[in-house]
Amino acid sequence: MNPFAHVGLANPILTEQPLALQTTWRIGGAARWLLRPASLDELGRLLTCWPAGIPRLVLGGGSNVLVADQGFAGAVLDLTHGVNRIYTVTESLKEDGSVLIHADAGAATRALAHFARRAGLRGAEFLAGIPGSIGGAVRMNAGAYGGEMREILKEVELLNARGERLVRTPEQLGMGYRCCTGLGDQIVISVRVCLQPDDPEQIRQRMRTFNRQRRLSQPLEWPNAGSVFKNPPAGGKAWELIAQAGLRGMQRGDAQISPKHCNFFVNLGQATAAQMHDLITMTQQQVAQHSGVLLQPEVQLVGWNREAP
Repeated sequence: MNPFAHVGLANPILTEQPLALQTTWRIGGAARWLLRPASLDELGRLLTCWPAGIPRLVLGGGSNVLVADQGFAGAVLDLTHGVNRIYTVTESLKEDGSVLIHADAGAATRALAHFARRAGLRGAEFLAGIPGSIGGAVRMNAGAYGGEMREILKEVELLNARGERLVRTPEQLGMGYRCCTGLGDQIVISVRVCLQPDDPEQIRQRMRTFNRQRRLSQPLEWPNAGSVFKNPPAGGKAWELIAQAGLRGMQRGDAQISPKHCNFFVNLGQATAAQMHDLITMTQQQVAQHSGVLLQPEVQLVGWNREAP
């Protein structure tokens, strides 16, 4: 029995859909249902009549997610197929020429970066090499090369469990280092970012520089989820602590701590979620024993009995 059949979605409801196909790690079992709302109206209808007792997961680009081998016994909301618009809101917001850009939660982070580049707007260059979607970038306050989502966000539009739309600022959402403490179970549906005018060619060159640095320093040739651990609040780099603990290149089956970047854990081909989970847990334990620092994961666990290893 399909508990969502009465909603009348435009896109087919998929059952037992392997989530390995939806994540950048290419790991994980199947979701009981995969829903792809074609619009914000459909998403709102889904939330207002969500069946009791069915777990919900919002999945965008599938980065920073480790899905258990047994899968997810609930429904996954994939916003990338219908809630993915990007457009200019205002041509000139202030005297400095700042411009507001609207981006739906399912839009790719890279798509926003390149939209801004073509429009001659700076500030979103750091997003060009970050995998995933805008909604996930808000939830994690994604950042790289000195830039963070909260620095360019003007406001965030949310849907609560009753299908009501709310608008919040980054301050109201409690956005901090790789976290957004004020979201709760509300769903990000869109953002407005404030960007400044600049020469498109200079923007392009900065993006190329960032991407060149990524290719040189990160194992992009293997499926990965980006940084696995947050940098410690007391200072220092997670990758340095992992390397100092002698864990560079360590493996559990086909799950490996990359020799190229120790805070990137890669899937060498046939890694299981259990192997990756074991590698994450072992790394926490070994780093804590070596340096006294308990590293905190950035990755979200899906289908496990607990939220963090």
